[in-house]
Amino acid sequence: MGTTLDAVLRWNSPKIPRKLADYEVSILRCGQTVILLGLLLLATACQPSLPEISAEELVQRTAERMRNSGGFQFTIERDGAPAFLDPGETLSFRRAAGAFVAPDRALATVRVIGPGIITDVDVISVAEIQWQTNVVTGDWEELPPNWGFNPAVLFDDDIGIQAVLLADLSQVALAEPENLAESEGPDELLYSVTAVASGENIYQMSGFLIGPEQVDIQLWIRPETFELVRIVVREPEPDHEEQESIWQVDISNYDELIDIQPPEIE
Repeated sequence: MGTTLDAVLRWNSPKIPRKLADYEVSILRCGQTVILLGLLLLATACQPSLPEISAEELVQRTAERMRNSGGFQFTIERDGAPAFLDPGETLSFRRAAGAFVAPDRALATVRVIGPGIITDVDVISVAEIQWQTNVVTGDWEELPPNWGFNPAVLFDDDIGIQAVLLADLSQVALAEPENLAESEGPDELLYSVTAVASGENIYQMSGFLIGPEQVDIQLWIRPETFELVRIVVREPEPDHEEQESIWQVDISNYDELIDIQPPEIE
């Protein structure tokens, strides 16, 4: 009987024992696992990190940086229930953008919402005196002490953000470092701190718009300069505790000062 080619090939082909084949597969899988673990460790090692510092020291240095600054620029955004600027509760605050010059001068353009109107008004503050452009005429006029939004008070050393950081925080803790580029913030890794703030100073500095109950806050801080670049304040709405109003203050351009003078009123 003749021998077929397939039979010859089967006869002459080397046969690998089953146990040896399983062992080689096991070795291969183990090698793949080691490579994956190595890549994971390498990726973790390459992730950016920040120098270690306690949350309390970080907040302390941030407050000192603000107090030692000659001024800065700021934007303020608010979402939630209306925050009225006048005793008659006709105009509410929406946003503001401006500049602060230490110790007590500020100017800002403020977006206000009234019955059937959304408009911008200009504000200048020198200490406790405040001027605002009229919503209708656009002319400058001095405001009563209990009327309007005074941005200079927001950064006052005694009752402003600096004072809140130094005296009014509890439950201070470090959060995960964060890059705020996707939310129109700095494109760099920042320290993040969470805390609870008693509302008394915040109530005064905000012109009675925030507080007086305690509020949750979060800070974002530059690692090398300890400059506060963002603070977010969350407060429960008075009639709906399950809902909240959110204030966001962004601060930039530290020590880039502009000249702020009282307006000329005819």
